[in-house]
Amino acid sequence: MRRVLAIDGGQSAIRLRHSDTSDTVELEGVSRLEGDTLGAVVAAVAEGWRQSGAPATDRAVLGLTTAPTDGPSRRRLCEAVAGGVQTKQVWLADDAVTGHAGALSLDCGISVIAGTGVACLAAPREGTPVIVGGHGYLMGDEGGAFWVGSAGLRAVLKAIDGRGPSTALVAPAERHFDGLDGLGDRIHSSQRPVDTIARFAPDVLATAETGDAVASAITDAAANELASLVRAAADHIATDDGPVLLAVGGRLLQTGPLRARLERLIATASPAVQMRSADGPPLAGALLLGAADHPGRYRDLVYAWESAA
Repeated sequence: MRRVLAIDGGQSAIRLRHSDTSDTVELEGVSRLEGDTLGAVVAAVAEGWRQSGAPATDRAVLGLTTAPTDGPSRRRLCEAVAGGVQTKQVWLADDAVTGHAGALSLDCGISVIAGTGVACLAAPREGTPVIVGGHGYLMGDEGGAFWVGSAGLRAVLKAIDGRGPSTALVAPAERHFDGLDGLGDRIHSSQRPVDTIARFAPDVLATAETGDAVASAITDAAANELASLVRAAADHIATDDGPVLLAVGGRLLQTGPLRARLERLIATASPAVQMRSADGPPLAGALLLGAADHPGRYRDLVYAWESAA
């Protein structure tokens, strides 16, 4: 049986699991803001492998938010990871691929994983899967934790400046950030600002459940963005053969107001789409993918590197 090291690399956390164990190792995530992104990913993967007991590995499978798209960078990353975990095969993909593989157990349909960012992939029964949306925190990832958290913080700062409506978000922001004095400077100066802002998203969603108008409007906007993503993804795999399956995951869509509002929007505007929870997380998808002889339906989206030795 092939021994697989699965890596789910996001901006808030990098998680590793080996096929020989059920234990997950978690380390700090890597953002493109943090200097040598490639080097930071390689170091984190090697450290996570060591914390796992340095298990023998036939293939490492990486699903990364920060996966490079050019050939030379992909090759350098895979070579460095291979050296760090002592394997001869490395498969590299966007985290939308491993997210889909875990959410739908390698089957066709749509996956939407809402973590710090948003990863969506539409896979038809026949043909090439398509990654929809995403585009990173500067230009996209609408409806993800960074997007929700930053909207909540903007509303708080406007409220205390007198430039916006009052909101119950002020109190949780004070608790979460240990006061609001100099908050803008502190966040801009923090080592991991994307993660820092994203971690405020659960407070925004929890405040929406209390009926706060500002937090509720942010949650509605996030649900609308995710529903728009689903509609675009469904257009890529429209079929007369039956309903389109949608599997959702990530910490923002497990339960709570965002999940509930998205369910209502899908039921109303996209009745051909059947929404359910993901079968498993991206780590499970990376393990499933790594156990296969070839990338299958994801072949055009996976960079498969193998040592020439």
